[in-house]
Amino acid sequence: MIKERDIDYAAIGLRLKQFRKEKGITQDSIARQLGVTVAYISNVENNKVKLNLRVLSYYADLLGVSIDYLLYTDKSNVNPLDAEILNMLESFSNTEKEQLIKVLHVLKD
Repeated sequence: MIKERDIDYAAIGLRLKQFRKEKGITQDSIARQLGVTVAYISNVENNKVKLNLRVLSYYADLLGVSIDYLLYTDKSNVNPLDAEILNMLESFSNTEKEQLIKVLHVLKD
């Protein structure tokens, strides 16, 4: 169970920003959909304000990930090889990820 003190808002904001940019979505677009200012979205992504559940849920839906995935930033319980792979994937473009999936399918078969 995640406790308030365990939530790394800076890491979450960074993840939100990275995912948003990967999808080519602007802060303005998100702000309009949520009925908030662009400054608020920027502040969430830069850890100047704590995001609320509505914003977190919106980002999760928009980015196609679970809320757990956005909240869970502690990799201490993750297999080191899995963590290394996840860290590397964060820098890949969607095209590179698609190519990697094809390679992994070939390796697994």
